[in-house]
Amino acid sequence: MDNNRKKELTIQRKYHEGWNLSKKYTDILIVHEGEDEYFSIALNIYHQFISELKLKKIPHQNKNYVQVWDTMIHTLMNNPKVDICRAAIKLLHQTSVQRSK
Repeated sequence: MDNNRKKELTIQRKYHEGWNLSKKYTDILIVHEGEDEYFSIALNIYHQFISELKLKKIPHQNKNYVQVWDTMIHTLMNNPKVDICRAAIKLLHQTSVQRSK
């Protein structure tokens, strides 16, 4: 296999690994969905997600699997409506599940 092919396969593997990690951490959020600290733990879980990406040397700048998390965090911080915040987390989870396959 030539070097370009190996490089592209590595990029593709890391991309899928990023989505798998996103799903792992959104699963944690969904488990806590019925609890009061649901929204307050979201930021901590986001930071754990980013830390694991860095630890595994998976690109995290300008990647879709990070941008969807950024959108969810932005929604939680700027929208006081609980239903909208819940929907943002559920959409993040749905996206992560679909992309991790």
